[in-house]
Amino acid sequence: MKLFGISHKGNSGFSLIELIITIAIMGIVMSIATINFQSWQTKNWMEAQLRGILVDLNEARTNSFTQKINHSITFQPDSYVLKNYSSDNEPRSAGRTITSKKLRYGITKKSNSNLAASIANEFVEFDSRGLASNSFTIIMNPLETDVAVNCLVVFDTRMNLGKVNGTECAFK
Repeated sequence: MKLFGISHKGNSGFSLIELIITIAIMGIVMSIATINFQSWQTKNWMEAQLRGILVDLNEARTNSFTQKINHSITFQPDSYVLKNYSSDNEPRSAGRTITSKKLRYGITKKSNSNLAASIANEFVEFDSRGLASNSFTIIMNPLETDVAVNCLVVFDTRMNLGKVNGTECAFK
């Protein structure tokens, strides 16, 4: 049969089984891609959250020695509050709240070899010289996630991001 000058011989086109197999293969590939995308997205959100905490800690430290007033950050398992104080002897419960942030992923602190100690009401205060009042390690949960960084160590003079290796935070 000749239609519009083109010769058609036999049956042409795709059979129903070929289309079903193609759609099934596409569905499998799409489901794998979706799972990989979701784990990649979770990993990036967790790393961004920990880096955001580091930025706020560094900002509090910098503001302490540039403005010559104390700043503190008080942590809860799902949030933290950044405050500044008008004098050195102002109580920690007072102070002006600069920002309060909710966390998408929970945090704990390292206490001895326990990586899941409560971080409730744990605080770090920076004096007018930018020195931290106490040292501790913040752990991002869940630990099983394959992220590049999942812990942050606060020292009196610096802060480091790292990845939990056993019971220690190995710096990156």
